[in-house]
Amino acid sequence: MSFMSFLHWLWSRLGQMDSLSWYSFVSGCLIALWLLLYNIYRAVHALASGCLRISFFLKHFVYPLLFPRTRFVGTATRLGAGTVLVYLLANIFLVLIGTRANIGKRAATMSVINVIPLLCGPRLSLVAELLGISRRNSIWSHQWLGRTVIAQVLLHTITSLTGSSAFAWTAPNLFGAVVRTCTPSQTGLLADILCKASSAFGFIFLISVGFVRHAIYEWFLNSHTLLSAVVVVAAWRHVPSKTPAWFFLRIGMGLWAGATGIHWLIFAFRNLALGRPLATVVAAKFSDASDHALVGPSNVLRVDIAIHRPWWRVKAGQSIFLSIPSLGLFTGVRGHPFVISWWERDERGLRLSILVQSRAGFTAALSRRTHTVLRAFVDGPYGAPHSFGEYGTVVMLASGIGIAGHMPYIKDLIRGYNSCEVRTRRILVVWEMEDLGQVQWVESWMNEALDNDTGYGEDVPYGNHGRITKKHGPPDVVGVLEKEFQDRTGKVIVSLCAAHGIRDTARMHMQRRMEKRLRLVELDFQPPLEETGRRGSAGMDIMCRG
Repeated sequence: MSFMSFLHWLWSRLGQMDSLSWYSFVSGCLIALWLLLYNIYRAVHALASGCLRISFFLKHFVYPLLFPRTRFVGTATRLGAGTVLVYLLANIFLVLIGTRANIGKRAATMSVINVIPLLCGPRLSLVAELLGISRRNSIWSHQWLGRTVIAQVLLHTITSLTGSSAFAWTAPNLFGAVVRTCTPSQTGLLADILCKASSAFGFIFLISVGFVRHAIYEWFLNSHTLLSAVVVVAAWRHVPSKTPAWFFLRIGMGLWAGATGIHWLIFAFRNLALGRPLATVVAAKFSDASDHALVGPSNVLRVDIAIHRPWWRVKAGQSIFLSIPSLGLFTGVRGHPFVISWWERDERGLRLSILVQSRAGFTAALSRRTHTVLRAFVDGPYGAPHSFGEYGTVVMLASGIGIAGHMPYIKDLIRGYNSCEVRTRRILVVWEMEDLGQVQWVESWMNEALDNDTGYGEDVPYGNHGRITKKHGPPDVVGVLEKEFQDRTGKVIVSLCAAHGIRDTARMHMQRRMEKRLRLVELDFQPPLEETGRRGSAGMDIMCRG
C-alpha cells in the first residue's frame, strides 16, 4: 500500500466515525501530543523555565485558587476547575446530542471510553511518571474520570430498566428503575448483568467518598480492586459484540494487560534475584516521653529498609509502595505508599528510610512489630523529582511530618553543591512543629546534612547557633517569603509540604509576586488532614549557606 493510498483509507475511515468515536480519537491524539510536548519541554527546559509566557500562565491559571478551601470539598485552581468543566461539558454534549431515544446507548458508549484511562495498570504512579504529571494530579484525574463513568452508567441503567425508548426524568420512572434494579431477574440476563455492574459502580462511589475512604482505608483498597474487577467482567458480558463500545472496551483491556505486565516485570526485577534475600524492614519508635505529639494514634515510626538488589537508583522526591506479608493477608500484602525521607548506600547495599505515622491497619500492625526484622516487597521508586538545583535560593515550608518530604531534597542539594552540580547557594527550611520533641524525627539526618555542607566552613551540629533559630507561634509565611525575594541569590523556588493554611498563604503571595524568576511547587506527599487543622506552637529555621 502506497502512502497516498494509506492516507485515502485513513480519511475514509475518519469520515465514517460518529461523534463518540471522534471523542475517543481526539482524546488519544491529545494524550500522544502531551507526551510529545512533555519530552520536548524536558529537552529545552533550561530555555522554557525563564519564559515570560509560562510565568503569565502560572500566575493567572496554575497558582490562583478559585474559591477558599473547605474541609470536605477542598479547593481548586483555575486551571483545575477549567479542565474539569471542559471535560464535563464535552461528555454532557456528546451524550445529549442526537436522538433522545439513544441517550442511554450513547451514555453507555461514553462510559466505556472514559473507563479506558482507568484501566491503565495497577499503579497510578507508573502512569503519572510516564505522562510527566504528579501522583496527586493522577489521583485527581482518576477520581473525576470515575465520577463521570458512574454518572453515565447510572443514566444508562435508568433508561434501560425503565423499558422506555425515550426516558423522561419523572418520579415514576426513577422509582421503576430502582425497583427493577432490586429485582433484576425480571428483566433477563442482560439486565441482570447490567444491575451487577451498576451495583458495583454504586458501591465504588460510596466507599470513595472522602470521609468513608479515610475511615475504612484498608477495606477501601481491597474492595475497590474487587469491585472494579466485577465491573469489567460484567461489562465484558453485557456489551454487544461488534459495537463501538465493544471495540473501546477491548482497547482498555489491552492497555490494562500491557501496563500490568510491565508493572509486574519491573516489580519482579527489583525484588527477586537468585542468591539474594528479599528486602528487610526494621521499624523503631521515637520513645521520648516528653513529646506529647508522639503519643497515641499519631505515633511516628522510623522504618529502615535494606535493599539487596544492586540495580536500585533513588532520587529526591520519589516514593515507594511497601508490602510486608507477615503483617497479615488483608493488610500486609497490598502495597502502601510512603515517601523516601533518606537513603544511604554502602558495601552492604542500599538502605532506605521512611517516616510512618501510625494510625490503623497496616501502620498500626507495623507499630506492633517494632525492632523486628521483617521480610518485605518494595515497589518503586516512583515519581519525577523537582529540579531544585536550577535555583539559587530554595525555600522549604513544612508542617509536622511534612518535613519528611523535604529531607531528601536537602540531602540532594548539599551533595550537588559539594560536587558543583547545582546552582543553589542558599537553602531556607521553615518547619512548623507542635512540640520541639518532633525534632528527633530528623535530627540525625539534619546533623548529617549540616556536617556535609562544606561551603559553610565550620562544624555546627543541631543546637543553638546562627544557622538554626527557634520561634514560638505560627511562622510568618509572607514575611519569610518577602525577605527571601529581596535578598535572593539567583532564581527562587518555594517548596510546600505543609498545612493547608501555610500552603494557601504561600500560594496567594507567590501569585501576587509572580515573575519569571520565581516558582512554587507542592510536593506529592502532604501532611494528613488531621494535622493540618492544628496550629504549631514552635518553629525552626535552618539555613545552609554555600
